[in-house]
Amino acid sequence: MARIPLIGYDDAPASVQEIYSQFQSSGSRLLNVMKLFGNHDGFLRGVAQMLQALYADNQILPRYRELAWLRTSQLNHCHY
Repeated sequence: MARIPLIGYDDAPASVQEIYSQFQSSGSRLLNVMKLFGNHDGFLRGVAQMLQALYADNQILPRYRELAWLRTSQLNHCHY
């Protein structure tokens, strides 16, 4: 059982539902990590803005972006 509850779309306040809808309208799935961030709408909004900046108007080709993710995971000893 999760220690911090995951906030689903139906259980979320209107401000969080709006952000969830933005994720879904951009073609992204509503991942559990986003449901976790749904506990704090300000934090979720900040994450959404960061993701928008990284993915919507990026100048990096997808293959190089993937290499950056892989290298970052390797440096952090994270299993990608």
